[in-house]
This record gives sequence, structure tokens and C-alpha cells, in this order.
Amino acid sequence: MDQTRELQMTLNKLKAENSQTRRSLDEAIHRLQTTQEDIIDRTLMKNILLDWCTMKDKDKRHQVLQLMASVLHFTDEEKEKVHLTHMDIESVRSRVVGALAAPLPPSKAKLEALEGENVSEKWVNFLMAETDDGF
Repeated sequence: MDQTRELQMTLNKLKAENSQTRRSLDEAIHRLQTTQEDIIDRTLMKNILLDWCTMKDKDKRHQVLQLMASVLHFTDEEKEKVHLTHMDIESVRSRVVGALAAPLPPSKAKLEALEGENVSEKWVNFLMAETDDGF
């Protein structure tokens, strides 16, 4: 009987500990859920930043910068500081020219068949072939 009482006390003690642990876990989960907005994966941000720094293409750099601004929840003011709110004039100009300019016709000269002993002679022959109207 004494052993049963001892086991019952141990069981009650373990139940109390379990209940306390469960409450602590629930509180921690609640805190994580309410602050989830502020948690950013450092590895992800590091990789995005490294990609941005090593890219040569301006359009792709702009896209990566937009991604960073989205992940970091930039305000309009912050976006303006990094030039995301207004397209710069060069970007607008290149898009307009790209949309309006006619594509170049294929070359009339066959590059393998150009005659000449050096680059300057081949260049002259290339220009002659390109300007030849078939006469």
C-alpha cells in the first residue's frame, strides 16, 4: 500500500511537471507565431545579397533588389532610397528603344568566306559585302 501511495505521488508530480512544460511550450509557440514576421533566414539573405553583388545585368540586379525589398518589407520611403519606386531614365530609354527599333537584318557577308590577310582587310571586305546592293 505504501508503494502504491508513493507511485501515485510520483505520478501526480510528473503530471504537474508535464502540465507546466506544456504551458511553457504553448507560450513559446505563441511568441514565435506573433513574431514570425520578423524572422528572416540569414542564409537566404546572404545568398540574395551575394547574387546581387555579383550580377552584371542591370535588369536582373533590379529584380534581386526588388526581391530583397519584398523579403525585408521595405516602406515606400526605403524603396525610394534604393531607387525601386521610379525607373531611372536609362532603363526607360532602353525599353522604349527596344520596343520601337526594328530588328537588324541578317548579315549579307559570310564570315567564313571573308577574304583578307589581317583584321583590317577582313573588316573592309565585310563592309563592302554589307553595302553591296547586288550590282
